[in-house]
Amino acid sequence: MEFPETGKHCSMRNCQLLDFLPFICGHCQATFCKEHLHTISHDCLKIKSPEPNLEKLLSFICSKESCKEVSPIQMPCVKCKQHFCLAHRYHGCLELSEMGKTQKLKKWQIPKKQFAEAKVLVDQQITDSLKKSKNTAIANKIQLMRVKGSAIGPKNIPMSERCYFFVHLPLIVKNKHIGTSKGVFVNSQWTVGKCIDSIADTLKVPNNNAATTNKLLLYHHSNGALICNKMDTPLTELFENFTMIDGQQVVLEYSDNVPIETSLYK
Repeated sequence: MEFPETGKHCSMRNCQLLDFLPFICGHCQATFCKEHLHTISHDCLKIKSPEPNLEKLLSFICSKESCKEVSPIQMPCVKCKQHFCLAHRYHGCLELSEMGKTQKLKKWQIPKKQFAEAKVLVDQQITDSLKKSKNTAIANKIQLMRVKGSAIGPKNIPMSERCYFFVHLPLIVKNKHIGTSKGVFVNSQWTVGKCIDSIADTLKVPNNNAATTNKLLLYHHSNGALICNKMDTPLTELFENFTMIDGQQVVLEYSDNVPIETSLYK
């Protein structure tokens, strides 16, 4: 060799590696290469007897074949359980195979598909609701126009204050001039009680305000429910909270607040 005095051979009999940067054991003072530096690696004779701090002398060599990095702390892979240094901690052990990637992708696509299906369903429900709402609004406008065309009521009510109802008469009332139903207008500023009195007067329906039972009340023709049991409630309030709408069908009937059977009123 050109520089025979450079470097020293490892003291391990089965190694004898010529190391240009040799390490000296702090216990036995022998020279070793990087691989056999630690006391466990060269079976150091100076620490054969048990010592309380022997665990601190343990070292762990990286399991990567091309790496001899050692560490006093074991860092095992969660999958293969082998120790790897920081540089090789991502050694490909946890990488998914093509089949694994495909399965994982399918797993994540399931909630995505479910969300898409739910979104389509909700969008359709919203569309149907808007369509129904639009159709209802159009139907209400047509109903109002029909009622206005033949409605009767007090002529002293200003046109701007009139509201209209298609009224079905009580079952026991027979009026050959009006029939069983008729369009009526009242003042939107009136209360429910005054509205009933005016409708009864316009349609010639007997109205006994002093009666304790079976008074004249207004009902929804759509479901037979009582519109309002408080006679001093303004009609404007019922319009504002959509309890009533202008031009709707109502039933004027003698009752004691119980629902009615709407199929009887045609």
